[in-house]
Amino acid sequence: MRYSRRMDGLPPYLFAEIERKIAEKRKQGVDVISLGIGDPDTPTPRHIVEEMQRQVADAANHKYPTNRGTDEFRDRKSVV
Repeated sequence: MRYSRRMDGLPPYLFAEIERKIAEKRKQGVDVISLGIGDPDTPTPRHIVEEMQRQVADAANHKYPTNRGTDEFRDRKSVV
């Protein structure tokens, strides 16, 4: 398979590059504090997981919204 030449002009993925640099510094013995992509160190709370499961199982959530998005999310008054 051959990739398009345009792919060669794309910059490297920022966070992959940050991870590469962090790994390089750690190999040099530098103690690096990474402020890159967050990586959760605690499990997602049970009530959030349960609600996500409930919402994924709801067939009303199995379709795309219009390109305008849903009115509920567009209405600033409903924002909490």
